[in-house]
Amino acid sequence: MSDTTLGISYLLAGFQLITKPGLRRFVLIPLIINIILFTGAFFLLRYFVSEFNIWFAEHLPAWLHWLSTVLWVIFFIGFFGIIIYTFVTVANLVSAPFNSFLAEKVEWYLTGNIPEDRSLLDNLKDIPRIIGRQLSIIAYYIPRALLILILFFIPIVQTVAGILSFLFHAWIMTLTYIDYPTDNHRIPMRDVRTWMEKRRWPSLGFGAGILVCSMIPVVNCFTIPAAVAGATKFWIEGEKS
Repeated sequence: MSDTTLGISYLLAGFQLITKPGLRRFVLIPLIINIILFTGAFFLLRYFVSEFNIWFAEHLPAWLHWLSTVLWVIFFIGFFGIIIYTFVTVANLVSAPFNSFLAEKVEWYLTGNIPEDRSLLDNLKDIPRIIGRQLSIIAYYIPRALLILILFFIPIVQTVAGILSFLFHAWIMTLTYIDYPTDNHRIPMRDVRTWMEKRRWPSLGFGAGILVCSMIPVVNCFTIPAAVAGATKFWIEGEKS
């Protein structure tokens, strides 16, 4: 098995792990929260579109009233298109507090050990720090993403920019999810990046798999917990090698 394929195999293992008893609730709770959020957003936007459509129809001549139907079609296509491409982004923010618990439980499931015996209150107090770590990843991401964006405007280099962009985003995906098991052990972010650099190709393979799964409707609903579980397995086995 090549190093890249090895990385992908950890993501596939993650999809299997989240079906195990004791782990499923960490998948279902954030999924239900996301469904509630998107459902609420749908009905709220539908209300405003409906009000606008009434006003719009009043100002249209009779022979153009069919445009009000077109507006509804655009709304439904646009809304569900947005869901497909933003679900993972929103779900990442919602599920961040749950992902550390999931990584902890996966580690216990795989090794019989937990990083640290903490009470529920301790875990709740940890939520701001967990979110802070995720924000630090965003701070790491933005300047590098802007640099790659600039490459798209440079002649000749444009041909390479697309590949660089995909590889960079694959790297960021792995960094995002490997952060959960490593943060449970209070490993500094700089050490996490060093760990990944020593396992560059498996890390890129793992992240590439996440990117692809994130673009597949329905599958993307379960990609985040699978990535957390797979990253935990990746880290545990990487530490042994």
